[in-house]
Amino acid sequence: MLNDGTILRLFVSQAFTMLYILLMLPLKKPKRRSFILAVLGSIIITCMNALIIQFAGISFYIRFYLLTLTLPYIILGLCFSVFKGAKFIFIVLTTQLFGTVAIINGLLASYIFYGENNPLIDTAARVLTYLIFLPVVIKLIRPTYIKMTEVLKKGWWMLNSALIMSYALTYFILFVPDAVFYRPVYFYHAYIGTILSLLIYAIIFYLFLEIQTKTKVERDKQLLSTQVTSLEKETAAISTIAYKDSLTGLNNRYSLYKQLNEYIQNKQEFLVVFIDLDNLKMVNDTYDHSAGDTYLKQFAKALQNVVGKQGDVYRFAGDEFICLITNIADGFDSEDFKKSVSNEMVMEKPYYGISLGFAHYPSDGQDADDLIKYADREMYLEKRAKRKTD
Repeated sequence: MLNDGTILRLFVSQAFTMLYILLMLPLKKPKRRSFILAVLGSIIITCMNALIIQFAGISFYIRFYLLTLTLPYIILGLCFSVFKGAKFIFIVLTTQLFGTVAIINGLLASYIFYGENNPLIDTAARVLTYLIFLPVVIKLIRPTYIKMTEVLKKGWWMLNSALIMSYALTYFILFVPDAVFYRPVYFYHAYIGTILSLLIYAIIFYLFLEIQTKTKVERDKQLLSTQVTSLEKETAAISTIAYKDSLTGLNNRYSLYKQLNEYIQNKQEFLVVFIDLDNLKMVNDTYDHSAGDTYLKQFAKALQNVVGKQGDVYRFAGDEFICLITNIADGFDSEDFKKSVSNEMVMEKPYYGISLGFAHYPSDGQDADDLIKYADREMYLEKRAKRKTD
């Protein structure tokens, strides 16, 4: 028995089996210690089965190797594997699947070349089979299996059941009631069973990868949607900073020029009202700058209430404001405007009034700067007249 290569076939097959398991299965920490103990355990199990073959015979080994070989390997793996239960069994069944393909190829090679069991030819065919599958295990099966353990929380026993049934079918074809050598026509059946097992395995992986791809696409869509929403919010915030006055909340001069250019481009008639708060410096000096800021906020609110739907209000600079009045069909009365603003300025501190200047488009200017300069000049003339009066 020792000289016919049966023991050599056992050791070579189990060496590849252990290699496959160690390649696919994450080990407990410290990994180096787990690796060494797992290899030593594998050697001990293989030696025990070699003794069984030597003293009990190959027929006994074939009938009971699930108990003498497979079960000890499962116990050994559970001792050092990160994964337990169904996730671990999946790796054992994966290794058994490739082992079954190697067994069939070895038996067929023996039958073709010798017409009977030849352990050396059998071993050579098995080694070639394991080597062919090795890149597939490293590049595809291991990384996919790791992803499956992270994603799939349930359903592992369902996957294992499909592999167990296909494996059992192939085993019975190969060894029940006796070895396939004595009924060579069953080689076809054995390969059909093995191909079925491989197809089931391939379908499992394909479906997982397909679902994962679609899930990733949906996740990317959601992420993109979130990023777009965030970008829209950031854009709105930037727009607010760029076109809004931070103190009063009114549109600022950048927004003013944008609106002016739009009106001019559309040839829309409108009135530029340039407003200067009288004696704002007195408010700051008499009270403080905080009181001055409150005064500005109150005035901005008063302007908005007075202008209403007739146009828009802008803070131009410091104590200067501009109103764009588009509803001028009934004319614009400056005194009524001042009186309305004064009525809105209800506060504990005194209200010192405003000075106004007007510019009409298109009669007083053809572009934004000309209109603002014209209205500013008119406002300055009114302010100077007030000073002479005072």
